[in-house]
Amino acid sequence: MNEDLGAPPPLPDADKTSKLDAPQWYYVANGSRQGPTDPATIKALLDKKQIEPDCQVWRKGMPEWKSLRESDLAELVAADPPPISAQQIGNGYVWTLALLPLIFGVIDAAISASNQEAAARSLVLGFPYHPSRGLPVQIPVIINGFLGWLDDRRLKQAGYGSRLTRVTAVLFTPVYLFLRAKRLKQRPYYALAWIISLIVGFVVYASVEG
Repeated sequence: MNEDLGAPPPLPDADKTSKLDAPQWYYVANGSRQGPTDPATIKALLDKKQIEPDCQVWRKGMPEWKSLRESDLAELVAADPPPISAQQIGNGYVWTLALLPLIFGVIDAAISASNQEAAARSLVLGFPYHPSRGLPVQIPVIINGFLGWLDDRRLKQAGYGSRLTRVTAVLFTPVYLFLRAKRLKQRPYYALAWIISLIVGFVVYASVEG
């Protein structure tokens, strides 16, 4: 009996241990499902900023996808504060971005109308005519990129920024506006406004040119 008390405990069930360590988690990255993988790999991805704390994850037994913060892996992101409420984030930059195509269209239309008046006046007076150029393409690109960068920086400070939003904010304004609305769980009103603004701005410019 004494020998039994002094005996070492039995080894853990190898099959049970292997099941716990086996890859069983899936996660969403770049809009597609990745995995299966283990928690250590997901932690490494978090540390490298390749996925965000709100990344959607799933494993067998879960009824639906959940964010890392709401899953059994919440301890991996316990040190990171959650994003602030989307209602606390201002939309001034994005609404300015949404209206820029119309603003640029009106400016180009005004320049075109001025050129036409100058051309008619030069024709009557017999003076040589040198048309003014419209807005250089670099100006809209720089303004869009700068406003997008400012707004994405605001998102990052609020806990919503990502590498994808950072790139699209500077280079692809309409894509960024839709992504932003999705991340903040808002209706994409400003993204739709950008499309309408682009169409109206083109019509205004075309009506003057025509």
